[in-house]
Amino acid sequence: MPAAATPAGAEGGYVKRVAMMFSTALGALLVATPVFAQGGAAVPASEKTIMWVAITSGFAMAIAAAVCGYSQSRVAAAACEGLARNPGARPGIQLAMILGLVFIETLALFTFAMIFAKVVPNFG
Repeated sequence: MPAAATPAGAEGGYVKRVAMMFSTALGALLVATPVFAQGGAAVPASEKTIMWVAITSGFAMAIAAAVCGYSQSRVAAAACEGLARNPGARPGIQLAMILGLVFIETLALFTFAMIFAKVVPNFG
């Protein structure tokens, strides 16, 4: 006697759904290909556009700094809690904490680099 027999259509429904999602995504990618074709000449940016780029860049850096600060505090709290529970695991926890802090800090550095690349040429 079989232990837990599944209905015949239960497996087929999942496979059909995954195949449909895959084919839909593939179709969307194939239809979107002409978007990447070469277009006309670029229109120079107006003063208003340059102003909005600078303003939104400031907001982007503020959001990135806030997320980094919050994330780094969470990493430090988790490391302190881990050390309090198991002081013998200090080298592993310290390595994971430093690696996590490095990855989190790259968010702010990459945001700053992108802002620098977009804003400075407009004001130069």
